[in-house]
Amino acid sequence: MTFGTGALDDAPLPSTLGGTSTNRVIAATTDPWDHPRTAVSVAIMCEWAAEHGIPAESLLRGSHLDRDSLTDVEALVEASQEMAVIRNLVAAAGDRPGLGVDLGRRYHLTAYGYLGYLLAASATVRDTVEHGLHFAILTFAFSTMTARIDSGHRYVLAFEARDVPEDIRRFVVERDLTAVVQIQRDTFPGPDDVPLLEIRLADEGADDAVHRDHFRLPVSFGAGCSEIVYDAAYLDQVPPMANAHTTQLMVAQCERIRAERLHRTGVAARVRAHLLDRSSLDLTLEDVAQHLHYAPRTLRRHLEHEGTTFRTLLDEVRRSVAENLLRARTISHSEIARRLGYQDWSSVVRARRRWRRT
Repeated sequence: MTFGTGALDDAPLPSTLGGTSTNRVIAATTDPWDHPRTAVSVAIMCEWAAEHGIPAESLLRGSHLDRDSLTDVEALVEASQEMAVIRNLVAAAGDRPGLGVDLGRRYHLTAYGYLGYLLAASATVRDTVEHGLHFAILTFAFSTMTARIDSGHRYVLAFEARDVPEDIRRFVVERDLTAVVQIQRDTFPGPDDVPLLEIRLADEGADDAVHRDHFRLPVSFGAGCSEIVYDAAYLDQVPPMANAHTTQLMVAQCERIRAERLHRTGVAARVRAHLLDRSSLDLTLEDVAQHLHYAPRTLRRHLEHEGTTFRTLLDEVRRSVAENLLRARTISHSEIARRLGYQDWSSVVRARRRWRRT
């Protein structure tokens, strides 16, 4: 999967693998994981628990969810509620390596609604990566994902969850990583169509039957970062259900849902969503405060309480918008500078250099 973009170089990333430099980020999640999501994920965990003799009530304890909410297609679950269910599951099933794999293999393409259709219909795997990470807010992932081409010219998808509570971190990363592999296998159902080369997990463990049976290759533990490694040529593969018309329709639907969910994730999310809606990012905290009906001092205090600042949010949005604009080769440097709220292209270049250092 791929959603959004990550660090930028001084030149736009080429769209074909042949011209891509090594060790370069090609996409990364940019939206926060603390967002509402459908009840599908909680339902999947409850189904797994029932098959293993664990009653749903024990998983839902303390989550303020009930059985009826799991079948309500309109219901949204807060991230904190799903985390409560995960914590109960880990406690009931035992926090062991491979538990996240057991669950992650159940997160099929159909679990993601419009996003699932978009990923299946995308023109290439590279497009599924970019769409997946940009629309990560439509998934159940708690990991931050970054896609890159490494020095060995391999495609690497990395998972990081340092801001997830430690008691559920291993489960979350295993589940998210396995769900990505499952989506890809649903998209390319042939046994050898997804060229997995290596699975690396940051947590300590021992390669066991759960990992070997699912990933069909050895898994290394105690790595510096949890990663899936592929043959880079995989990025150019065309999904069997690729369809340009469906892609266009699904992008519009996913953008609508993403905007709705961004508006429901705290004051910082409201600021971020407002910035993303503007035709130019030449905005001050006072401008945004007025639009959101806050006093500037109050808005600043709310953002500090959520662990961020207006300047940080503005920089994040500029960085994300810049990468998307640079992919459209027809947009002039002057227009990109204007959209980002800078006076000239040289300011954009300096900003991109600064982003690369962060």
